[in-house]
Amino acid sequence: MRKILSLFAVLALAACGGGGGGTTSNAPAPPAPTLAPQGQLVTPQFTLVVPQKGASSGTRKPSYISPSTLSVTITLNNPPAGLTNTSVTTSVNGTSGNSCTTGCTVSGPPSPPGNDSFTVTTYDAPGGAGAGSHALSTATKTFVIVAGSANANLTITLNGIVAALAISGVPAATANTSVANTQLTVTPTDAAGAAITGTYGDSTGAANPVTVSINETDSNGATLLAGGAATQNSSTSVTLHTDADMVLFHYGGVAENTKTLTVAASGVTSATTSFQPTLLAITPASGTEVDLFVPGDVGGTGASGGQTFTELGFTNSPYSKSFSFTFTPTSTFTTPCANIATNVQSTPGVFAITAATVANSPTAGSCDLTVNDGLTQALHTSTATVAVTYTTSGVHATGKHRRN
Repeated sequence: MRKILSLFAVLALAACGGGGGGTTSNAPAPPAPTLAPQGQLVTPQFTLVVPQKGASSGTRKPSYISPSTLSVTITLNNPPAGLTNTSVTTSVNGTSGNSCTTGCTVSGPPSPPGNDSFTVTTYDAPGGAGAGSHALSTATKTFVIVAGSANANLTITLNGIVAALAISGVPAATANTSVANTQLTVTPTDAAGAAITGTYGDSTGAANPVTVSINETDSNGATLLAGGAATQNSSTSVTLHTDADMVLFHYGGVAENTKTLTVAASGVTSATTSFQPTLLAITPASGTEVDLFVPGDVGGTGASGGQTFTELGFTNSPYSKSFSFTFTPTSTFTTPCANIATNVQSTPGVFAITAATVANSPTAGSCDLTVNDGLTQALHTSTATVAVTYTTSGVHATGKHRRN
């Protein structure tokens, strides 16, 4: 939930105006007149609205204040010499602090007119930083405080401090069928578990972008596209800077093993999810046997045959991947396969099978040609086999002279 945090620097007169962003309907009351606490120093007053938990963020998104905020610390970073009270912590929204769901005003440390740098940090426990407390959002900004002026409508945008990450929304897919761009759900959360809106930051107030990547190496596999003002690092990496940025998932249909999507930010434990398309069967084109037959009175190169193995999303265009294969004697046969036939995968999945030449001492027998797609998805059969047999024959005729 994003809400506006406004600064009113009070010099001689109380500042008026300003208010909370988001969906709260009641504007915060103007700060009360404040007297200069010492010399020319004045007390700046900050107006903040802490959203109720579960409230909608609406359409205005100027900054981030977590609904779990229970205290705020305001620090003057460039105090004048001799000023020791440079930081003020105010508990809010709990039993130890005033409710800020409709807006409240808290004071900062005494500050001089001129260029004043303030750091504002919110916490999920009363009393600011301490044991059991976590910073939720923070920012540092320099304001020009003009003497004798109300200095109204000064604002500071807090960055939500990313403490945890989550990613979901990966679509289901089947090999050989592409998936159109699908927006993934990437959720950075603060230390209290609230989803961060606005700019993603770290504990120093600096931007802390979130990067989504996938370990894809095939251009027909899963790729990532940047949406909004996200940064396109590569076809497999997108960086998100705010909750308005998007990462889109696209799948080109190739049959492949599980891919891992990772969402990461500096100083935060990465989160992962996986993508695995459903794989299709390997199908032999013409039965489970190729028989090579060479008559005994024919010399030279024997007969030839062929077999085509098809796996959609693997061997067909545009994927055009080749199987690995083995050629080993069929069970109970001992004839070396080199004496039976040779196999060449001429194009993906298409095997030209040629009987061995006489010079290689062709011998009758059987060998199994087994192809393998190398894919390991559960319930997917990654191999298919066809038997290659070599048969020889010879007919011997004998005659007996017949006596008349």
